[in-house]
Amino acid sequence: MMYPGLHTGFGHLRQAVNSLDRLRDDHVLVISAPPGLTAKWLTPRLYRFLEQNPDIDARISATQNMVDFAADGIDVAIRNMTATEQLPEMICEQLVDICLLPVVSPRYLESHGPIESPDDLRRMTLIFDHSMPNIYDLPTWGEWLSAAGIDDIDLGRGLLFNSADHAIEAAIEGAGVLLAHYTLAHDDLRTGRLIAPFAQKLKTSRGFHFVCPEGSETRPQIAALRDWLREEMAMMEKKSVLSGCEVKPAPKKKRARAPAYSK
Repeated sequence: MMYPGLHTGFGHLRQAVNSLDRLRDDHVLVISAPPGLTAKWLTPRLYRFLEQNPDIDARISATQNMVDFAADGIDVAIRNMTATEQLPEMICEQLVDICLLPVVSPRYLESHGPIESPDDLRRMTLIFDHSMPNIYDLPTWGEWLSAAGIDDIDLGRGLLFNSADHAIEAAIEGAGVLLAHYTLAHDDLRTGRLIAPFAQKLKTSRGFHFVCPEGSETRPQIAALRDWLREEMAMMEKKSVLSGCEVKPAPKKKRARAPAYSK
C-alpha cells in the first residue's frame, strides 16, 4: 500500500512532468469526447476550429470513461454530466442541454406507413441506444412511452446498440424508430436523413460539459477551443431544425435499471 503522502507526491510529480511536455509541444491539443458525440457532432465541425487556429494540431480520444488528464495526456474533455456534479480540481462548464426525441428515416416510413401519433409506434420497430447504461437518470423508451400513455409495447423486442452513433446509423438506414440525443441527431435532421415525427423534445437533467484541470483553462489553445465549442453549440441551438418544437422536462424514473454493459 502506498502512503497518502507518497501518492500525492507522485501525483504532483506526474503533473509537473506533463506540464513540461506541454511546454515542449504546446501546439498539440488532445481532446477526449464520447464516441457518439465525436462521430456525429465534433468530427464534422472540427475542421472549422483548425482553420481558425492553424497553429494547433488536434488529437481526438473517443471515450466516455473518466480520464486521468495528466497520466493519459488529455488537455480537454467533453462529458455527459449533471450540472450538480463536482469534479475536484476541475473546471466544468455546461455547453448544451441533453434532450431526447424520437427520430426515423423517410425510408422507414415509406415501407411501414406514417407516424401520426404515439399509438402508431405499436407497429414499429424500436431502436435502443444503450451507449451509457450506467447513467440511470437518462430517460429510455419506457419513460417516453409511459409519458405518452402507451404501456403495452414489449420493450424486450427491437434493436439495441451500445454505441450511440451506430444506433443513429441504423435509424438512417431504415431499421426502426430511435429515441435519440438531439445534439447527435441534429445534422441528420437538418439534411433530411432523419425526421422527427413528434414536435417535442424531452429535456433531461444532464448536459454536455467542457472539462479541464483548474489552471489550464488560460492556456491559449484550451481557451480557443472553449470559445469555439460555445459558439458552435450556440449556433446549433439558434438554427434549430425543429422550429416551434416543444421542450418538456423528462419524467423522473421510478427506479434505476440494471446496467446492460460495463463501461
